[in-house]
Amino acid sequence: MMWKLAFLTVRAHLGSHFASAAVMTAGTALLTAFAGLLETGLETGHSAGFLVMLPAILGGWTVAIVAFGVVSTVSLTIQHREQELALLRSIAATPRQIRQSVVLETVIVALPAVAAGLLPGIALGTVILGRLVDGGLVSAPTELNAGGLCVAIGAGTSLLAAIGAALISSGRAASIPPVRALTEATPSPARSLTRIRAISGTGLLVVGLSLATATLFMANGPLLSSTAGPAGVAVAVGLALLSPAAVRPVRWFCDARIGATARLAARNTHTRARHSANVASPLILLVGIAAGTLYMQSTEDSTHRGPIVAGDVSGQLAPVNYLIVIMIIGFSAIVVVNTLVAATRRRRREFGLLRLSAATRGQVLRMVTVEAVVTATIAVVLGTVAAAATTVPYSLVKTGSPIASGPAWMYLAIVVGAFVLVVLATVPTAVGALRIRPVDALSAA
Repeated sequence: MMWKLAFLTVRAHLGSHFASAAVMTAGTALLTAFAGLLETGLETGHSAGFLVMLPAILGGWTVAIVAFGVVSTVSLTIQHREQELALLRSIAATPRQIRQSVVLETVIVALPAVAAGLLPGIALGTVILGRLVDGGLVSAPTELNAGGLCVAIGAGTSLLAAIGAALISSGRAASIPPVRALTEATPSPARSLTRIRAISGTGLLVVGLSLATATLFMANGPLLSSTAGPAGVAVAVGLALLSPAAVRPVRWFCDARIGATARLAARNTHTRARHSANVASPLILLVGIAAGTLYMQSTEDSTHRGPIVAGDVSGQLAPVNYLIVIMIIGFSAIVVVNTLVAATRRRRREFGLLRLSAATRGQVLRMVTVEAVVTATIAVVLGTVAAAATTVPYSLVKTGSPIASGPAWMYLAIVVGAFVLVVLATVPTAVGALRIRPVDALSAA
């Protein structure tokens, strides 16, 4: 009975689940690529030390990135259904039934999504291995060994992250007393930063800053990135969890003389702090990872003079590192786009209410655009702080300067790309939502 209900619910909310499914597919592909390299090193013995070391260093913090991306999108999908779940509580559904239903729905979406990511992941792993062979870092001929370990790590991590997000996110709606269910369906700004979120975010900040400090005392060599990279990721995730607090200063503009549309956007952003933070979180990770890893590699490149010689592992690894960085940035961009599209689509009812309150389509679009710019600004600032946790200690060890080596246009491109990504994912989706008649939008799921 529960499985049948879960299938029917997924079918009814297929569009809402698409975002989390796309992220799980992309995340599985990324993890499968690293897991394939690890299994190849363990099983074949060809350049085993290097093939185990590379996935251990880069794959380790990639697991954290993928897990966070999956958790954030699945949590957002479930958060958008809090009113529906609260309604089930009001008609006598037990907390256990709510949790079970949400987990079953998540599993139904996750299983085909992670299965779809396995073959692309094997293909990505083959490409990376080919680059390693071409660079002389792995002896030829070596073929990717994608067996049980590869599948278990790639599919298992995404699946566990999705189930964990379902358990955590369904807990709030499941714990609401039936009498209060409907009034508690919408989160209040006062509870936007929960105790668990605050503790987790602070803990990750401590871990990230500790890793950044440890980088300062490491030897200048290929293993330097083993602490510098995870430092930036931990700080980025920590800041993403604490981002509701960063949204609160927006209230200063709620009554400022900046125009009615801008004031409405500021009030929306402040009142819906948890929603705004959930949208900003993947963008914080994207900016932090992109700026941190690219400038870490450009700093490494600046220490090499002349052609790369045999035995120079850092120099030979540079092309592979750039490929992996592009893959991780690509995954983060997928998370950002899917999160923004899903979040905007779920605001159709809100847009309908605004239209019925005499707001024009142009005013609603301007409001959405201002909100997108505010969200992107917060994400860029916090992402830059996260990137500094990687680049500052790494650059101090490599060059003696806290300023990373590399062109300024690279950072500007990341910032501009972040704003463009937010606007392109938000505004066209809002335009599509505004095509629905205001009265019909009030009943939109």
